[in-house]
Order: sequence, then structure tokens, then C-alpha cells
Amino acid sequence: MAFMWRPCDWMYFYTHFLPVDGIVGFKKPPIHYFVCADDSDDFNFNSPADDNTIVEYFDSDKDIDFVKFAGVVKNKPHCAQDYFIINLGRTYHAIKTDDVSTRFTFDKDVKYQVIELLVKKSASVEELNEKNDDLLKGSKANTDSSPFQLRDSDGNVVADGTKFSLQIIDKWEEDEDIDDEDLANLTEEELLYHNREWLAFNEFCPDDRHTIACLYEHGSEFTCETIDDIVYLKYKDMYFYNDIDNNQYDLFVGEDVPTKKQRVRIEYTEEGDFILRSWESHVLACNQFLKSSCGVVEFQVRETPYYDHSPMKLRIVRR
Repeated sequence: MAFMWRPCDWMYFYTHFLPVDGIVGFKKPPIHYFVCADDSDDFNFNSPADDNTIVEYFDSDKDIDFVKFAGVVKNKPHCAQDYFIINLGRTYHAIKTDDVSTRFTFDKDVKYQVIELLVKKSASVEELNEKNDDLLKGSKANTDSSPFQLRDSDGNVVADGTKFSLQIIDKWEEDEDIDDEDLANLTEEELLYHNREWLAFNEFCPDDRHTIACLYEHGSEFTCETIDDIVYLKYKDMYFYNDIDNNQYDLFVGEDVPTKKQRVRIEYTEEGDFILRSWESHVLACNQFLKSSCGVVEFQVRETPYYDHSPMKLRIVRR
């Protein structure tokens, strides 16, 4: 058995930990994983779905015993009791503790979507099975078969060519108290960006391929363009696209209209924010701040060189 941990900065501490009776612990009970020993390197210290975790290993799939595993979880009352997770390489199983015949099987590409739904109690294991594609793909998505309209944070339709910023909705984001005197000293643009994270055009690309980055308290102006009922996000005259088929994981922008494989799908969540993913798969765009002021945006697949993270959630803020 092992507890997963990570180096902890103050933002992560503030969001995830809570002192109770003088003891500091996670706000939510840990998830119990049963993992094949061959897949022990499938965990990452910096990922929200892996940090608050208790892990027990087994040697092969012949050792999988759902009833036995459920008994182990029940004997650890401080773990999440409604479900546990079994991991076999890229394949995961969410098992209902009180009825091991109720289970949901999913791929590593959607791991963080599924775990987030379970942790937040937005869905039970039964509901994951009942709603499968609806939960994983989002209720409103930019697809070939249905007209799609981009909407801002107030729910209003964003017309082609309208300028806006893309705000990253971070779990630790808070409304910082600020004096009226300090507010008066901020420009209109500083007020917009204050204490928030944003997408921005990467001004420091090492080659001729341009990418999108994430910045603290600074962002770029973006627009959208609709072609054959498909909505494309744009920076100036360049379109957002992915190139994961060529093992390139950044979120790129380029002058050519993306091919179908290169398209970036926009999917709205129940909260009204949206996520980005590759058009023909469940591979999601995630962000990671490499230092306090800036970071990378990339599509998360197993071979990605950076740590795994939850999907990046975005909100449109008009300029």
C-alpha cells in the first residue's frame, strides 16, 4: 500500500487541504486504486486524480477479485466508500463497492473526466453506464451533424469576428479582497485580467510553428470563424489545431483551415464552461504552469512528456 503525494505550493494547499482538530488532511476522502504491478508507473505525482490516493498492487489480471477488493475498501472507512478503481494499463474500471456487478469501464484518455465526476458526486457508477457518451462528450459539442454556436460567460452567442479573451477556470481560483484605492489604480485591462489565468499566443516559439500558452494576469485577443457549420477558434488570421497524429501535443495555431483530424472540438460542460479536445478522439487539452507566470497547453495522451492533469476548462470573456 502506498500514499501518492506531490510537492505542495500554497495554492494547491489552500484548495485541497483542511485542518481538522489540529490535523491537516485532504478535504475529500482518498480514492482506493487496485493496480497491476506492471502498470505502477501509470501514476503521476502532479495529477489531481492520483494525488489523494491509496494504492494496492496485484501481480496479474488473474488476481482480480472484485468481492475481495470491495471488502478491503469497506475496511478502510476513511476512503471513498461508494466506489473503487481497478487499473490495467490503459483500461480502467470504476466498481460500485456495495454491488461489484455494477461497474464502468473506461480508457486512460478520459480518466480525469470520469474521476472528477465520481469525486464531485456528479455521477455514480450506475449513472456513468446510463449516460456514458453524454457524460464523457459533454451536452453541447461542436460536431459535423448539428449546428453549434459559441457562447460567452453570460450565455450570449458570440458572432464570427467578435473579439474575446479565453479565461482558464482553475480549481484554486479565488476572489481576492482588494481595496477600493487599489482598484482605482488599475487600468481597464488590468481589472479584466487581475488574479486570473488566460490563454495567450506564445510569442517565444523556438521554430516556425506557433502555439498557444497559458499566462497569469495576461491574455491574447481571440475570435472565431464558422465554416460549414464548424466553429473554429482563431488568433488573428490563424486557426487553432492539433497535430497529435504526428506525436506533437501542443495546441497549435496556423494559417490553413485544419483538416478533420486536426480540428479542435469545443464541448460545453454542465456549468457553462467548455473544454477542448481533438476532433476524432477523447484526447483533451490540459494546461500546466511551469512557473508562476506562464505555462504550456497540450493534448494529454500517454506519451505526453509533461505530467497528466485534469482537462482545461475555459470561459469566453468579451473584450
